[in-house]
Amino acid sequence: MGELYKPFIVFIVTAAISFAGSLQLGPSNLTVIQSVLRRNLHAGLWAALGGSLPEIIYATAAVRAGIWLRTHQKIWTILEWSAVPFLIVIGIVIFFTPNKSIELENTDQPTHSFLKGLILGLLNPQLLPYWLVILVQYESYKPLRVETTSEQAAFVTGTAFGALILLVGVAYFTLRFKERIIQRMQRWNINRVLGILFLLLATGQFIKLWIKV
Repeated sequence: MGELYKPFIVFIVTAAISFAGSLQLGPSNLTVIQSVLRRNLHAGLWAALGGSLPEIIYATAAVRAGIWLRTHQKIWTILEWSAVPFLIVIGIVIFFTPNKSIELENTDQPTHSFLKGLILGLLNPQLLPYWLVILVQYESYKPLRVETTSEQAAFVTGTAFGALILLVGVAYFTLRFKERIIQRMQRWNINRVLGILFLLLATGQFIKLWIKV
């Protein structure tokens, strides 16, 4: 029982941390919101699934290659800076995309929504140092110390599960207030609003990196 108890605790705590960390507005959240508004709930859920998978990639990297990455800061710096131009390009493209009728756009493209969520989720390299810091904090608490293979698996899956639950919640919340959101945002042009938000994310990333220099 003890062998199963610790991985379960690691999973639950990590999922809760991932859920809380995903509350901040980011590319994955925005993609889910846009998918629900522009298409439907199904598209939003696929975007949520795609957006949560990068948690597994970065969490696995944190577990397996944490020490190596700490000694190769240049690689991490390149990843951090590369997110800035990608977010800028995405923001500009969305900003200048004609605002189509949201209510009538019910095309179901699960593959497109999934890939969009996955790619934008990958453009969130701060996940790697975030989970590295969490792992370091876990070291101070024996019940959370990630040591065995099962505990590592619990940690990695917990990161994705927490993010998925949050993004699914965002999708259903957007659907619940879809008509109200559409009515208010039609007058502003939703693409311009989302484009500006992506540009603000790029600006925030740039400022954060500039302060570190």
